[in-house]
Amino acid sequence: MKKTIYTTILICIFSLTAHSQITEGNWMVGGDAIIRGYKFENSEKFNYYAEIFPKAGYFVIDKLVVGSEIGVFINEATLYTSFVPFTRYYLLDVEKIVNPFIEGGVGIKIIKDRQIDSTSNRFIYQLKAGISIFFTNSVGLNVTLNYKDNYPFQSTQEISVAFGFQIHLKKNH
Repeated sequence: MKKTIYTTILICIFSLTAHSQITEGNWMVGGDAIIRGYKFENSEKFNYYAEIFPKAGYFVIDKLVVGSEIGVFINEATLYTSFVPFTRYYLLDVEKIVNPFIEGGVGIKIIKDRQIDSTSNRFIYQLKAGISIFFTNSVGLNVTLNYKDNYPFQSTQEISVAFGFQIHLKKNH
């Protein structure tokens, strides 16, 4: 019975329509945030940190946005910034209030270790799958599952969940 109710609710949500601004010629601005925690094997301390990722893009055709994302991370010992051009594709019709998407990007990460005063550059690629929930025809909440890998020194694969807002700006006629 519960399974039937949940299935019915999901079908209703994905059937709702609105006219979101994921159409050719419009702009997308916004960003995501990730809060992570980690603990090293030989440490008693559990560390937390946050990353923010402002982004902007342009819809080259309906449902396809091309843009760039800038990442910023700061903790006691490290500062890093990243620049990742990306492409995002929304999977359902432009009228859907709930619209899943896929996104991929390739870029560079600059890491500054403040304890030993060194800087290194890394190649980075990322893949994301997510869902946008549009509150209005131009404002949406995003939830994404992210996979990221860094090269060349040591491959550091990351999986995370991010939350963010996007504002879709309508083109002027």
